[in-house]
Amino acid sequence: MTGMRSTMKSTRSVNYLEAPAAELRARQAATALRNRLRVNAAFSWATGTIALVLGGPLADLFDLDEVWLVRLLGGGLLAFGLGVFALSGARTTVLTTWSAGISLADFGWVVGTVVVLALGWLSTAGAVVMSVVGAVVGGLGSAQLAARRRLHDAADDTTAALDEFPPVEIHTFQRAIGGTPAQLWPIVSDHSRYAELALNLKAAENLTPNGPGFERSCTDRAGRTWSETCTLWDQGRRFDVSVNIDDYPYPLQSVQGSWRVDPHDETTSTVGMVFAIQPKPGITGRLFTAVTHVLFPPILKRIAKGWEVAHRSVPTDGVGR
Repeated sequence: MTGMRSTMKSTRSVNYLEAPAAELRARQAATALRNRLRVNAAFSWATGTIALVLGGPLADLFDLDEVWLVRLLGGGLLAFGLGVFALSGARTTVLTTWSAGISLADFGWVVGTVVVLALGWLSTAGAVVMSVVGAVVGGLGSAQLAARRRLHDAADDTTAALDEFPPVEIHTFQRAIGGTPAQLWPIVSDHSRYAELALNLKAAENLTPNGPGFERSCTDRAGRTWSETCTLWDQGRRFDVSVNIDDYPYPLQSVQGSWRVDPHDETTSTVGMVFAIQPKPGITGRLFTAVTHVLFPPILKRIAKGWEVAHRSVPTDGVGR
């Protein structure tokens, strides 16, 4: 596989959002695989915890005398989940190599479940529970393999260094909404409005006027403030910012964001937001990154909806619409 060599570049000197499309696709594919592994880890932790805490009731449900076996299985699932979560934050070369093994382990669980059910070792209720768990595990294994294949193909299309550590992850959002780019651009580039729509922000305001190199200040709901600097300004279409990490209150060592408006058809536009985030080393950064990917979709959906509502509320010839 190409595109997997290490890099010594500082995260602050690299603008990941201005990278070639092939590089962005490869990083996005790697992020998709990481997120599927995180779901696998969360499911393993959830089922493992249930097996440990409710070992006795589960043994009764499954019509088993060996409570210790249920709890041993629960402990194994917790350990497996820990390994899967660790892999989700590994270098891209390690991720690509070992993620196939996680899928094989998932399929092994499915095979084991089929054998146990075929031998009739469980009660009817236990068989139903294990069938559901097996179906979820099999689906996770298949989803991981599909994401790994997409990563492999995308990485082969770029010669970029993708193996930095901690890994840079890409989150993208696009939606077609009513309004032309000319109509939506003043709304999308209104930082105060953005803060009103983004659930984690209390305020965002310009420190310098919009344009190349502008600076803005953001304050979260806890009252913590940091600054951001524009790294790209394409009037009427796109602007990018980079967060000043020195005063950033979250466990990330690089954060870059991009806001975009492109024509979709005569009356609608495609609004997009792209974020490149790199966690700080350690468990806190990894957990925060995982939570960020969970929170991004509803927050960005709310922002896009708010932009569309704001456009519809602008009067046309003195009449609101």
